[in-house]
Amino acid sequence: MINIDVLIRTNRKSISISISPQGNIVVKAPRSCSMGEIQNIVSKKESWINLHRQRILDNLELNNKIFTYQDILFCGKVYHVVLDTKSKNIVLENDYCIVPEKFRNNISRALSKWYKKVAMPILWGRVEYFSNLMQVEPKNFRLSNAKGCWGSCNSQGLVSLNWRLIMVPHNLIDYVVVHELSHLLQMNHSQLFWKIVSSVLPDFRVRRQNLKKGDYLLSLFRE
Repeated sequence: MINIDVLIRTNRKSISISISPQGNIVVKAPRSCSMGEIQNIVSKKESWINLHRQRILDNLELNNKIFTYQDILFCGKVYHVVLDTKSKNIVLENDYCIVPEKFRNNISRALSKWYKKVAMPILWGRVEYFSNLMQVEPKNFRLSNAKGCWGSCNSQGLVSLNWRLIMVPHNLIDYVVVHELSHLLQMNHSQLFWKIVSSVLPDFRVRRQNLKKGDYLLSLFRE
């Protein structure tokens, strides 16, 4: 029998099952549903649950130092976090991320502020580059703190990029940028949309798949 870690009852009409970034099984169900009905549906999804939960748990184990902020990722490279009494600002040196000793008790907050600061010019630089290449012009640009996506583009021409994107390699950053800028030409995911993406990045499928492996990063810095 599958054990449900979190059960959320709402006014919804159907049952949904998901696996949290921590590997917990989360079930959302109508208030009128009995535990028997819920457990029956969960049991039918046992194979899917076990497969996806194990993938998440394996990822957690593999990236334990990232989740506990002992290491950080910057543009795809791993840096080991080191506290230093002489440093006044967070800096990257060789394979190390030097963090001032004063941030010892709140490293995650200090790192998130630093990430946002350094992410803005780098991500905006890629937006500018591909905007010129694709001959499109976003009306506005901002960093986002979205929980479930790397970027977005709305019908008003606002391009938003998740600041955590600065953690992944440059080629994956470029994929997200091109993806969102393509929406300025086609506000959907039709064949025409993917044709636009492909014209700029012929290997976009490989990049998209590799980015998917880094989705766990979206759960970081949410204390």
